[in-house]
Amino acid sequence: MCSEMGSNLLPAYLTDWIEALIQEYEDEAKEEARWPILLLQAPGRKLIWHLCSTLGVSSKGVPGSACRLMERYLSRHIQNYLQDLSDNDEWELYRSSLASRYYLLAVSCIQLAAKMTDLTALLTTSLVRSTLLREGVVHSQAEIVHMEFHVYHTLDFRIPLWTSLEAAEFLAIRVGIRSPSILEAVALITNLSEFNRDLLELHMRCWTEVCNTPGSSSSSTGRSTLRTLHVCAGGVCAAARFMRASVDLTRALAALTRTTPSHIKAISDTILNHIIPEK
Repeated sequence: MCSEMGSNLLPAYLTDWIEALIQEYEDEAKEEARWPILLLQAPGRKLIWHLCSTLGVSSKGVPGSACRLMERYLSRHIQNYLQDLSDNDEWELYRSSLASRYYLLAVSCIQLAAKMTDLTALLTTSLVRSTLLREGVVHSQAEIVHMEFHVYHTLDFRIPLWTSLEAAEFLAIRVGIRSPSILEAVALITNLSEFNRDLLELHMRCWTEVCNTPGSSSSSTGRSTLRTLHVCAGGVCAAARFMRASVDLTRALAALTRTTPSHIKAISDTILNHIIPEK
């Protein structure tokens, strides 16, 4: 498989992609330093994947991107609300209100992620409404449009430039992966890592606390400890190892994503040992 690995140039319009990605995730880290990002746990992630599948937008990394939008929205919205909170009764009312709109919030994040990523996605309000109805959730088309704009506004009209699948594929190409089978493995493993992001974060948290890795967050249990770009790099490394590529990509990926080789290897090890289903 060594012959399938080598230098490969990205198109000219993507020459600055890594700088743009790094800047995006540095901004993400600064935002998280002010207030912890509330990572979606397994039930929430499964709901996003289920709704994406029902809406026909489960490819191209849309589910993972929708999860990131929902996490950022919840963190930002709760932060804004707590600043004006006066008593516990109000907090309980707020939680109940948020729970009642959870499905609506989820499809709004999916709509935004899909529109950013997949121009072929035909997510009309009538389709979204009928999908919610099949889930036993009733919302008008006006409510759907309003919530989508509300989420977009709460996020300061900022949507990630690329999904994690696209970022992982860019990284794979940049470090010389040409084999279609390895690139396919990169996409599959990155998607699995996003689906099991809460599990990946859990296994990596102790390692991060001990090593104090550049780009990682505080050890608070409510915080994400991984930048998405590093998850993508770890997924590329895991895919190459899983497919038994003869070239060690750890150092190259670490240099590209401005972290340490030990950090990338730790993410890769965690993916291989805890994320990929046993054969």
